[in-house]
Amino acid sequence: MIRLNRLSYSFGSNWALKDISLHVDKGEFIFLTGHSGAGKTTLMRLLYGALPVTRGQASVAGYDLHNIKRKHIPNLRRELGVVFQDFKILPNRSVYENVALALTVRSMPKSIIDKRVRAIIRALGLESKTYSNCHKLSGGEQQRVAIARSMVVNPKLILADEPTGNLDFELSMHLMDVFKQFHTHGTTIIMATHSREILRTVPDAKIIHLEDGQICEPPDYILSELNL
Repeated sequence: MIRLNRLSYSFGSNWALKDISLHVDKGEFIFLTGHSGAGKTTLMRLLYGALPVTRGQASVAGYDLHNIKRKHIPNLRRELGVVFQDFKILPNRSVYENVALALTVRSMPKSIIDKRVRAIIRALGLESKTYSNCHKLSGGEQQRVAIARSMVVNPKLILADEPTGNLDFELSMHLMDVFKQFHTHGTTIIMATHSREILRTVPDAKIIHLEDGQICEPPDYILSELNL
């Protein structure tokens, strides 16, 4: 699913990622940990094709990111479900329209779009907001819209950057149940999180810890929380 070999990314003279080597197999659940600025978001944006590879090799879902042509990036992204901290939802469109857009661009039949959109909206507890414009929603509700949009396409790989950051504990646990359902059906998930409670929800997940753009051993507090 993902193969990184000595992957590096720089902006100017600053190296945001340095010699990252990582193999992620189909169906794995990966937690990315590390302090703010450690490189988690940069790594996810690179996997999504939003940033170029400066040095090294990177393959995602069969696409060579070092040599990928711009016209092929949309094909890569159709394999992915992505939740970044800037939700990128359309504020003047309804919840339904935002979630449906991911399927509409794939030219799916309207009956299938409607069924899948309503199912994921219901699963994420947004049913009462189905036709509300997104600019009227709270930050936590907008975050769930972004998550619903990423999941409705049944992606092979989900990249989720702090997906529970604006949610309370109860909603966070409910959301993790939804992520785990997708994982049970074979979806590969890479999730960045600062939350120890979130880490505990998937005890068999692999932990990838970043410090200053490099993969390091997870600190003791993470290992002790997970009894590793």
